[in-house]
Amino acid sequence: MEEEYEEYSTEDVKKLIVRFESKLASGGATYFDVEEFEEIIDYYDLNQNTNRLEIALLSASDIHPHHINFKIRQAQRLSANKRYNKAVKLLEELIGIEPNNFLIRQSLAHVYSRMKKHDKAIECYEETIKRGANAKDLWMNIAYEYESIGEYTIAIEYLERVLNEGNDIEDEGALYEILFCYEMIKEHENSILFFQKWVDEHPYSKVAWFNLGISYSNMELFEKAIEAYDFTTAIDETFASAYFNKANALINLKKYRNAITQFQETFHYEEPDGVTYMYIGQCYEHLDDLDGAVRNYMQAVETNDRLAEAWVNIGLVYEKLNNYKKALPFIIEAVKLEPDNMDFQYLLGDALVELENYDEALKTYELVAQNKADNKDIWYDLAGVYWEVGQIMKAKETLEKGLLVDKNNCKIYFRKFEFAYEQGRTKIAYEYLSQALEIDTQITIQLMSEAAMLNTDDNLIALMEEYQQKNK
Repeated sequence: MEEEYEEYSTEDVKKLIVRFESKLASGGATYFDVEEFEEIIDYYDLNQNTNRLEIALLSASDIHPHHINFKIRQAQRLSANKRYNKAVKLLEELIGIEPNNFLIRQSLAHVYSRMKKHDKAIECYEETIKRGANAKDLWMNIAYEYESIGEYTIAIEYLERVLNEGNDIEDEGALYEILFCYEMIKEHENSILFFQKWVDEHPYSKVAWFNLGISYSNMELFEKAIEAYDFTTAIDETFASAYFNKANALINLKKYRNAITQFQETFHYEEPDGVTYMYIGQCYEHLDDLDGAVRNYMQAVETNDRLAEAWVNIGLVYEKLNNYKKALPFIIEAVKLEPDNMDFQYLLGDALVELENYDEALKTYELVAQNKADNKDIWYDLAGVYWEVGQIMKAKETLEKGLLVDKNNCKIYFRKFEFAYEQGRTKIAYEYLSQALEIDTQITIQLMSEAAMLNTDDNLIALMEEYQQKNK
C-alpha cells in the first residue's frame, strides 16, 4: 500500500526550523528526511532568507545526494543570484542523469531566458514537448520567449495553440497576451477580427469582450468599444476594469457625466484609488464644475498622496480662478514628488511669476531651460522675467540662446520685437515682428492681440491687417 503524504501544519514547520537552526548552532549531526528538507527549504524561500535557504539546499544535497530535486533547486538559486553559467552547467549534468525529467529542462530554459538567450530557451521548451511534457503549459512559455525577441506574430501562433488546446475559452493569460502582441505590432484591425471571431464562437468570454473593447478603442471606435465593455459587465458585473475603460471611451466622446458614473461604478467592485478620483476630477473640469473637480482631486491625494498629477491639477484649477497664492503649495507638492518633471517645474515658474517672486521664478525657468531646451516657450518666458527685473543684457542673451536651439521660433522674434519697441527702436522692432509673422502668422497675431501697444500704434495695426489678409 502506497504511503500517504501528511501535510505539515504551521506548528510542525516551526518545530522543523527550530531543529534545523539548533543543528546549525551546535554543529551537531541531525537527520532530516526528504519531505522535511522540502518543508525547510520552502519555508526559507517563502520568507526570503537566502542565506539559510542556500545552507538548507547544500545540507539536503549532502544527506540525500540521489534526490535530484534538491540539485534543481540549487541551480534555480544560482540563476536567481545571476550565476548563470554555473546554473547551466549543473542543469546540463542533471539532464545527463535524467534526460526525461521535464523540470530540469524547463529550469534550463528559464536560465537561458534570464541570460537573454531566448533562442536556446525555445529549443529547450520544444525538446521538453518532444519528450512528452504537457505542450499547453510550455507553449505559453515559448510565446513569452518570442515576445522577448520581438517576434509577436509567431508568439500569437503559440498563444492561439494554448487557447485551442482543450477549448479553454477563458484562458485569461493567453487572451491578454494576444491583445498585447497585436498592440505591439499595431495590428489593431487584426486584433478586432480575432476577438470578434472569438466572441462569436464563445459569447460568454468576458476577457475576449473586454479585449475587443480595447481593440476598438485603439482604432478610436469608441461607440463600438462601449458596446463591448457593456457585454463584459453583462457577463460579469464585478469586472471593474470594464467600467473604467468604458469611462475613458465616454471621455473621448465628450460624455463627461456618463463617464463620471462609470468611474464611480468601479468603487463598488474594487478599492477606490487615486487615479480614478483624478479622472473624475478631470471630467468635472471639462464640465466647468471646478468645485467638483477640486473635491475629487483632493480625494485623489487623500487616497494616494504620491499622485503628483493630482496635486498639480488642484493647482491648475486655482490658477484658472486666478488664485495663484492658493495654487502655489499644490504645485510645489507635485514638484517635490517629481522634481525631474520639467512640465511641473514650468508650472511652478509660471505661478511664481504671477506672484511676482521673480528670483525664484528665474531659478525655476533656468532649470527648465537647461533640461528642456527644445520647449519653444521657455526662452520667451525666461527672457521676459530677466527684462522685468532689469537684467536687459541677460534677457537678450537668453533669446540668442533660444535661437541656437531653434532658429525658427517665432516667439523669440516676437520677444525681440517687444524689447526693441519698448526701447524706442521701432525700425528694428518692425523687422523682428515681420520675421515672427513670416515664421508663424497665427501664433504671432495671437501674441500681438495680447500686447498693449497694438491699440495705440497705427503702423502695427496696419501690419497686422496686411498679414491677416495674406493668410485668409
